[in-house]
Amino acid sequence: MSSFRFLHAADIHLDSPLYGLSRYEGLPDAEIRGATRAAFDNLVQHAIDEAVDFVVISGDLFDGDWKDMGTGLYFARAMGRLDQARIPVFLLAGNHDAASVLTRSVPWPPNVRLFSTKKPQTHLLPDIRVAISGQSFATSAVTDNLVQAYPEAAPHHFNIGVLHTALAGRQGHAAYAPCSIDDLRSKQYDYWALGHVHEHEIVCEDPYVVFPGNTQGRSIRETGAKGAVIVTVEDLQVTSIDRVELDVLRWVRIEVDCTDQAAGDVPNLLRAALTANWQQNSAGLPIVARALLQKS
Repeated sequence: MSSFRFLHAADIHLDSPLYGLSRYEGLPDAEIRGATRAAFDNLVQHAIDEAVDFVVISGDLFDGDWKDMGTGLYFARAMGRLDQARIPVFLLAGNHDAASVLTRSVPWPPNVRLFSTKKPQTHLLPDIRVAISGQSFATSAVTDNLVQAYPEAAPHHFNIGVLHTALAGRQGHAAYAPCSIDDLRSKQYDYWALGHVHEHEIVCEDPYVVFPGNTQGRSIRETGAKGAVIVTVEDLQVTSIDRVELDVLRWVRIEVDCTDQAAGDVPNLLRAALTANWQQNSAGLPIVARALLQKS
């Protein structure tokens, strides 16, 4: 019986700012500026520690054009760590990657396979019988159903489809590369590694269609734990999908019921709500909270 594991991530948005914090003084500026890199460092280290066989990144590694070459150099160093561990990376360009001019001329590290923008491309890992198919975005707004041109499943392989899409639509996400679950099923792949939607979701299990969510929340709209998934396959069947938390700063929304409370009691209610939330923070991460004071 053959077995392997891979890490599936998406929507890393390297060096993207965390929104809504610049107005506040006294915050740890270095930690905030470096949050997306630190989360990616966690991804790389986790892949190495878990000795995964390969990594799949389903789009939006970058966040549009870089301010300088530092972003690309950082990524190359991170991929070098995976290369030393003999872990290949299969990278699909999403809408934010396609918006970057610099990324089009950057030489990728030798362990990185970037999917073509011209047509679907399949990479084979014959030792573990894996076929990975995907097509990168050529522009920042792809509205065609790319799945229709994906190849049929490779016989006697575990077939992974990589796609940057909101499927038939997800609230708050542009309708790029729209497709249906039936479109995905028609290819008879075993796992669809999706990106673009920043919430973790296992859409279905026949076949497995998975959004890992983004690796680091970037605003109060992206609350809760963020990370990736590790997929275990035995004898060409998915046996487990384990979510791993990679974020280094967490956004939370706290609702405080102020019904029938005097104005002077509100600070104590708010303090108690914040304390309770912190006590539930088992990861021990820094928290950025938005408190909503409600009266019924």
